[in-house]
Amino acid sequence: MAEPLASFATLHILVFPVQSLRADDALGWSAKVTNPKAYLTAVDVALETAFRERGLGSSWAFPTDLARTAQRNPTYAAAPASIRAGDAARVMERRNGSQIPEPVASQIRALAGFHDARHAMIPVELRFDRDGDGGRAVLHVVILDVRSSSLVWAGDVGGETLAEFSPAVVTGLARRFANLVVER
Repeated sequence: MAEPLASFATLHILVFPVQSLRADDALGWSAKVTNPKAYLTAVDVALETAFRERGLGSSWAFPTDLARTAQRNPTYAAAPASIRAGDAARVMERRNGSQIPEPVASQIRALAGFHDARHAMIPVELRFDRDGDGGRAVLHVVILDVRSSSLVWAGDVGGETLAEFSPAVVTGLARRFANLVVER
């Protein structure tokens, strides 16, 4: 059986930083994250590592690549962390058939032009869900077609179930997500 997101493996895609961490989970795991910004950066790094291990580094542009592009081209490209991509994705999910709202559409298009990318992957929200006797990280992800300004795919990617909160939460989630694109 083919991986559900395998069709994206051969495309040029912008991968944005994880936009937010949901603070209210029944497990209390989010309360253990003392520095949410640093934690989300660790998730970005884990995702980039997992995707690069599967050979996607040449066609996918990750948050570090996008930030470097914005630094080199400050007149044309906004820093990916300053783009409200998560908010735009939420609006598009609520309003079926809507286009990427401005100014986000222009900001994403500028970065897409630098990376010859047609699609943008927006990890909208990281949350922790109860799963049996443990819990797992779940990442809500949206993929946008930048040229047509449309929503292509939206879904939740769940990590491995663990008995307690640990660094393995992030690595398991990244590995599972990468497996949806390119199985190892």
